[in-house]
Amino acid sequence: MLLDGRWPEAARLNDSALAAELGVSRTPVREALIQLEAEGLLSSDPNRGFLVPSLTSDEAREIYPILWSLEQLALFLSAGSSQTLSKTLDQINSRAPAKSDSAAALKHDRAWHTALVESSGNARLADLARRIEAVSRRYAALLSPAPASIERRIREHAQIAEALATEQPARAFALLKMHWRAEMDDVLSALELREKNTAQAGAAQAGKRSKTAAAGRL
Repeated sequence: MLLDGRWPEAARLNDSALAAELGVSRTPVREALIQLEAEGLLSSDPNRGFLVPSLTSDEAREIYPILWSLEQLALFLSAGSSQTLSKTLDQINSRAPAKSDSAAALKHDRAWHTALVESSGNARLADLARRIEAVSRRYAALLSPAPASIERRIREHAQIAEALATEQPARAFALLKMHWRAEMDDVLSALELREKNTAQAGAAQAGKRSKTAAAGRL
């Protein structure tokens, strides 16, 4: 529910309400919230409980380089042949959902990356990548990608798979970085636009209050 964007930033999560909704006791819900905080998906405040953290440009700049570095390492450690991995990735890529369904497209994109990471056969690497990817998904959800952006992801997946099939690991490494870098740049642009719109809305609201106050003095 968190990764699907059910709650806005700064929303307070009530463990009792969640337990009632999920049909379980408060104990497992609270344990889950504590785990999500440890993974960076929630924050906590002594007076307000668990909160959905704000999305920031600084955090985006931190997580995306980690993602492409982990995936480059996964390729290096890949237990099978490059051709086998390439076929697996192509099969997943061929099952892309309709380009009009941005939420399904994002899940499909992440499934492709999960298969790539799991090819390493390294459970610790896969777990670390999963945690970082989960944080990145909140940022990617900001984008509501246009069909052209979704097509670009699919095309880049195919290019990476082709590089693996033709035994060009250095090219695959570079394409992976470019792939994640493109998403990071899109996220940073979306955050910048959101901050600009928020500032403009605040200025407009302040202007209205000023006019109302002036009218009241007349």
